[in-house]
Amino acid sequence: MLSSPDPAATEKPSLWLALTTDLKPRHVITVLTLLAVAWVLTRAINIGFKRVLERDRKRGTLNPETATQLALTRRLLNIGVWITAIAIGLSQFDELKIISTSLLASAGLSGLIVGFAARGTLGNTIAGLTLSITQPIRIGDEVEIRGERGVIEDIHFTFTVLRLGDGRRLIVPNETLATEVIKNATMGGVTRVARAEVLVPPAGSPESVRSELIAVANEYEGLDRSAPPEVYYVRIDEKGTLLRLVATCTDNQAADRLVQKALARAARVVFPRTA
Repeated sequence: MLSSPDPAATEKPSLWLALTTDLKPRHVITVLTLLAVAWVLTRAINIGFKRVLERDRKRGTLNPETATQLALTRRLLNIGVWITAIAIGLSQFDELKIISTSLLASAGLSGLIVGFAARGTLGNTIAGLTLSITQPIRIGDEVEIRGERGVIEDIHFTFTVLRLGDGRRLIVPNETLATEVIKNATMGGVTRVARAEVLVPPAGSPESVRSELIAVANEYEGLDRSAPPEVYYVRIDEKGTLLRLVATCTDNQAADRLVQKALARAARVVFPRTA
């Protein structure tokens, strides 16, 4: 008489049991090292992009389209670093090599997104990428949507942060921005708009600097007289008052020259020469 096979002997071990059985110290060290490297790389990427933004902002050469593209590139690099690190870490385990291969080849990535993300989240992500590439709105633009007027502070993958005049933040889904009509008060001519930011120290006079910025813009021969120049209060904190001049010029070269003139005039007011 044949005996039936032992169920315990033929039962397939669970994934957790398979992982813990084959787990070796070098696997743990490798995974921890990969996570540490990914953390260091993302920190370096964020710091590097922040320094580039701060440098261009101080020079007055930071364009809204450049800031938007840098923000998108920084987030894409961070995601790429973490996906690569996680995929290589999973490849250390035989039971998870299929998942890691899918991640590295990006074959299973779209399936994971579709399977675990809602339609709204996926739609907002695609809309965010579209906004960052086509740039109907850019970081720093003054826009009006659904009766709310403010400045675009940041564009994330799924939402955009709009800073209102009273300091509040309005979080707008990117899909809404991609499908609704938006009034962009800044984007009269993308390459013809001069933007100059000046940080006035706490001991300085923001009103004096603001008056000088408007004056130098009105005196400029390359100014487009159909749109009067404006100076906005961007930020007020312990570092001082950040002002932004926005003026439409006749061409992009005229816009660049106006930025230089405005910064030079502001420097004389903020840092007057002492006898």
